[in-house]
Amino acid sequence: MKKKILWSIVIILAILVAAAGWELYCIYRDFTSPWGTEQDRFLIEIEEGKNATQIAHLLHEKGIVPNVQVFLIMADLRGITAKLQAGEYEFKGTQSPYEVLDILATGQKYLHALTIPEGFTQLQIAQRCDEMKICPKEDFLQFAQNNPVFRFVVAQAPGGANAASEGALFPDTYYLQKNTPPIKIFERFSRRFSAVINELFDTAVEKQKERGAPWWWQDDNLIEDRQIHQVVVMASIVEKEAKRPEDRPLVASVIVNRLKKEMPLQMDSTIHYILNDWSRPLTAEDKAIESPYNTYKHKGLPPAAICNPGRAALEAAFMPPDTTYLYFISLPTGETKFFATLEDHVKMKNDLKQARLDAQAAQQTADQPAAAELPAEAQPEAAAARAVSEEAAPAMPESAAPGVTQPVESVTNP
Repeated sequence: MKKKILWSIVIILAILVAAAGWELYCIYRDFTSPWGTEQDRFLIEIEEGKNATQIAHLLHEKGIVPNVQVFLIMADLRGITAKLQAGEYEFKGTQSPYEVLDILATGQKYLHALTIPEGFTQLQIAQRCDEMKICPKEDFLQFAQNNPVFRFVVAQAPGGANAASEGALFPDTYYLQKNTPPIKIFERFSRRFSAVINELFDTAVEKQKERGAPWWWQDDNLIEDRQIHQVVVMASIVEKEAKRPEDRPLVASVIVNRLKKEMPLQMDSTIHYILNDWSRPLTAEDKAIESPYNTYKHKGLPPAAICNPGRAALEAAFMPPDTTYLYFISLPTGETKFFATLEDHVKMKNDLKQARLDAQAAQQTADQPAAAELPAEAQPEAAAARAVSEEAAPAMPESAAPGVTQPVESVTNP
């Protein structure tokens, strides 16, 4: 009898141990196995001040953590209960709750891809950071004001931007957390900008030795930072004026040639920067705006960059080709024509103007019904309309001003 009782107890204990073992195995399996599939992923915001219990419940509601108590016990056993960090995280279905715990404890927060296109202005970059919730626009601009890159620049940029930082926010893709402090963002910009500038500077110095003549920006009377700043300013204009990659070096050569002849640059992009409006053609009133950035009214480069140029524009500004070009016209097709003389430049403008008028006249003729189909009383008006449409445009006269003060045309509708 006693043997039977003893065996019964042993069997019951064995069953309990087995059940407990099975339960522990299931817990371990659930905690170390993927919580979902490859298609499952969540972006979760862990707010500041949430404790481990609140975080565990949030993850449980999302289906990431199967058991809140087990999650908390595991965090406690590993001594990381108080180390779970706030922030935005991406959790994938292929991760286990154990890996999720590691991610939270080590602060592996989700990184947003902040892409800065070539030619973006400081204001546009600040706006994009704000839209992506990486950094508030006001904080971004305030940091730029308090931490100028080119400290010798004293110009006032439009729209609250800092002229002394414009041009140094290098276009690239940066992976940043939500609510990143401005100092961290600018550190990333600065490292990338410095790396590209140093590489191009060294290359230009080596090529200068080969060509046997200094580049336009090399001046023993200027410290290196000021020389580099001149390159950045020119590159920013090249970035905005050149319509195709192959046009950048030639646009840079036009600017250099006009600087050497002390001709006003007269680049539309500098006026657009003053207006902080790149969406419309300029008017005569726009070009008369009083501003140190107005290259129609002031000779030389503007006091600071008008955008943040990319590597290709910087390379073109550092090492422009030797040409005789002084003018260029950007055609509606995207092609850019370059000219060494005012005569050729004006001829192209007049040819383009005449072509537009001819096209308009042809369209008007096509839109009008044939005279035979019109009532008799309508035929005089049709004839008059045709006569007007067939008038040739007068040729554009050359300016009477000396050649060194003639404008460069950079509009897409010459």
